[in-house]
Amino acid sequence: SPSPIPRQTATTPSQHTASALRTRQPRLRLRQPAATINLTNTSSMSFLLHRTPRMIRRQVSTTNRRHMSAVYGYGAQWTGALSRGRDNLITDEAPELSPEEIQQLGESQRMIQLKGLDEMNCLAASVGWGHTAIIAKDKDNNERRKLMVCGRPHDFQTLMRLRRLPPFIRDFCVQYSLPLEGEEIDDDSTKEPSMLQRIASFLAGENEVTFNEHEYRRHSNIPRMLEIKIPSEPAVEGDPIGTEVFGLHGRKNTENSSKHQPLHTRYQNTLATSAGTTAVISKTGTLYMFGLNQRGQCGNGTFSPNVWNPSPIHGLASKRYILDHGTGIGENLFKEFKEQENPIVSVTLGLQHGIALDSEGQVFCWGKGERGQLGQGRRLADDAQEQHDEPNENRTFEHALHVENFYDPYATASEKEDIFAPLLSPSDSKIGLISAGMNFSLAVTSSNLPYIWGKNCVPNPSFSASEFNIRSKPVEDSAYPRYIPGLPTNLQIIKVACGTHHAAMLLEDGSIWAVGVATDSPVPMWDEAVEILSPGIVDTSEIITFQAG
Repeated sequence: SPSPIPRQTATTPSQHTASALRTRQPRLRLRQPAATINLTNTSSMSFLLHRTPRMIRRQVSTTNRRHMSAVYGYGAQWTGALSRGRDNLITDEAPELSPEEIQQLGESQRMIQLKGLDEMNCLAASVGWGHTAIIAKDKDNNERRKLMVCGRPHDFQTLMRLRRLPPFIRDFCVQYSLPLEGEEIDDDSTKEPSMLQRIASFLAGENEVTFNEHEYRRHSNIPRMLEIKIPSEPAVEGDPIGTEVFGLHGRKNTENSSKHQPLHTRYQNTLATSAGTTAVISKTGTLYMFGLNQRGQCGNGTFSPNVWNPSPIHGLASKRYILDHGTGIGENLFKEFKEQENPIVSVTLGLQHGIALDSEGQVFCWGKGERGQLGQGRRLADDAQEQHDEPNENRTFEHALHVENFYDPYATASEKEDIFAPLLSPSDSKIGLISAGMNFSLAVTSSNLPYIWGKNCVPNPSFSASEFNIRSKPVEDSAYPRYIPGLPTNLQIIKVACGTHHAAMLLEDGSIWAVGVATDSPVPMWDEAVEILSPGIVDTSEIITFQAG
């Protein structure tokens, strides 16, 4: 077991940090707006992965192939997301310090080790609003990988309700909404909850006390790491996609499939968490999700309170492919399409929507879409024309939809003189990188063009700062992918990351550019990308992970 991790002191005066970098040089301290930040919105937790004998700092929601021996974190423990066991749910061993305590009083942030992973090597980690997901493998069995989860992976409403309760009432609910110590939990148990347990369940809202193992996992706080089984082992970032994987999906039905060269041959981000949802990509390139599903955010073709077990996303194929191979009728054609055209290589989650990237550079979105998060709109050739909605624009979907309307920012007119702006060519519109913010999405094409869509992510052309209008605001939604101007065109975008209200892009020269609320200033920057970290400070060859909060 590694020795306790030392306390860490903040190295930047900015609380509203744009991005987090992890490098192979643990002594690196960034004194610009790009430094390690807290990625969680509810449970106030942050994590590190630790490898002896040297410490490697790592922000949660990152993946890496390097084997780690322990996971550390800090913050509120009542959610169970710190995996400290049921006896430590109502105590905070490493409470989160405020920026004032760190910067003005010189306090240091203490961290504690997550339990339940002592005999495992940790490969990837992600933290949601009240739960933690880890991809790990046993130290004595380096072949088998596991998906480990703790906290509240199926919960968001109860989590928010408990957060608003007075601490002593919340502690009571947390303590008695679990079976008491010594009470057995198994698949055949029929024991009834006690009176105190029933009261705690009532106060907590939706939580239910149960002694059946299957129901316990569904409804209760998971105070210690629990394995969640998926049909195939999870993949991790950097894993090569084997030729046999391509044969499992749509390419198995095409001629010369063995000679085809996909755009992506390695997995990128394979583990993602959000508000009561978890997504994981298996070694077969199949995308699975479980958790809350009222808004279709699990993408399994249904609207339901929860998806309890990891289930495949429906509709992960182009419209042409589904029309050729689907068996459903009407709208059910897409909803009932359970296959994948290609292996999925990357997935990220917003608050109630998701975005995935396949090996051919196709992008898909699903879940809540009332604010344009799914990118199903079209841009008119003349912005002065009255906008009319596309059939799938600003709608919520319980299955994935192909995002394909990436317009050409350099085209001056449409050759066909139709009402819509000309799109990029099929080769130029293939996507290389994706990320999801709280209510928006970001993608960068293989031709190095960044696009953004969703809630409040583009300037409002009719807004005037000099004319007061209570109903007017400087930004508006975009239901289709909009090009982000302002970046140097001669530099490649190598990594992207979205926070709650901003998107950050790391360029090959080490500079970081962002749009949105990306600094201490509350004024959003949506007109064009702004440089927030100059080149020369970070050596991009040493960067492993790039994150935003």
